[in-house]
Amino acid sequence: MGELRLYAIGVDEVRDVFCASPELAAEFRRIVADEFPPQTTPKAPGMLGKLGPLFRKPAGAVLVRPDTPVESDVADLLAGRFIAPERQPVAWRLIECYLAATAWSGHRIALDMNRFNDLEFDLARAGLDPRFGLGKLVNRELGVPLQTYPGLSTGYTPHAVALDAASAWRNALPQLSPPNRAVAEPYAAWLAQFHHYVQAAPSRGRPVPDLIVVYRAQ
Repeated sequence: MGELRLYAIGVDEVRDVFCASPELAAEFRRIVADEFPPQTTPKAPGMLGKLGPLFRKPAGAVLVRPDTPVESDVADLLAGRFIAPERQPVAWRLIECYLAATAWSGHRIALDMNRFNDLEFDLARAGLDPRFGLGKLVNRELGVPLQTYPGLSTGYTPHAVALDAASAWRNALPQLSPPNRAVAEPYAAWLAQFHHYVQAAPSRGRPVPDLIVVYRAQ
């Protein structure tokens, strides 16, 4: 089952991670440390606990797994350095961790390909402008030096287009089938929040958010 993960955050705020200022780097590291605390080995019970490191890692040793971020992953991201293909899934986990912590809001849509196509057809029948379809969310590249990998797509929609999409989706809702409306209605409600961010952003010293999408095919 594929999943669209949507975040309301300025695309430049995402790009800034890859040439992070000391302040941003510190905030990024704090978020990552909270989300990925180090995992350590427990103390072995009974006689195993007396055999020592000859037969096991000492209690409290940090465990490093292939899907676990390490310091070099964080450092490479913040410096905008090349990320090796085998570390790209981990790097995107770090970016999504940051997005989830700093975005104005987020929304997820679980869709397999058949349901996706049916929804897009239903939206077209309802007269939705093709510019606002779900398939267009990954048309505009994020413009970051981190490559995607098979099964992962990313993109963004500028704030002004997200505002127009909110009205377009709301107008299309009455003409959708009940199953598709159940998917579209929460998304339309989430898009409607972009109007409120226009007024709130200046007081928080942030740019108005764009719509950032991360699509995972499974």
